[in-house]
Amino acid sequence: MTTREALDEYLGRQGIKAGDQTIEEWLRDNWLRMSLFGHRIPVKPLHGFKKAVVLHDVHHLITDYDTTWTGEFQVAAWELGSGGCGSPVLFSLKLVSLFLLGLVLTPTAAWYAFGRGRTQRNLYRFDYQEVLARDIDDLRRYVAVDAGRGRATWRSR
Repeated sequence: MTTREALDEYLGRQGIKAGDQTIEEWLRDNWLRMSLFGHRIPVKPLHGFKKAVVLHDVHHLITDYDTTWTGEFQVAAWELGSGGCGSPVLFSLKLVSLFLLGLVLTPTAAWYAFGRGRTQRNLYRFDYQEVLARDIDDLRRYVAVDAGRGRATWRSR
């Protein structure tokens, strides 16, 4: 299954995108939708946020951290541990804020996710279109390579 297919299914299940909306339509939309207490809230994306949000959502898929608040704290911690997201700067600040909040509200889960990230790698160095075209299981194998073992099979852009 491609990552695009897996993400399309995942975003639909989570209520993040409309069920009849394709991933491409969701990406072209001027507004992102986030789910808050069962309601879809429109959020205006800032420059560079869509790419980061897509890769962030793929990280949910490959790490199996859900989209509850604890899951968001875990993904943010994992992303920081696995190298951060670089730019956009505001998205990096969002990750740091979520990680710190996670250390206060769910310290064990956040700290464990950060430690797990330290032995893995994330996908922020890649173009999201390339990531969406890849097989989801290939991405899981790429991410799970420990820092001291093996080499990445992809080249960063």
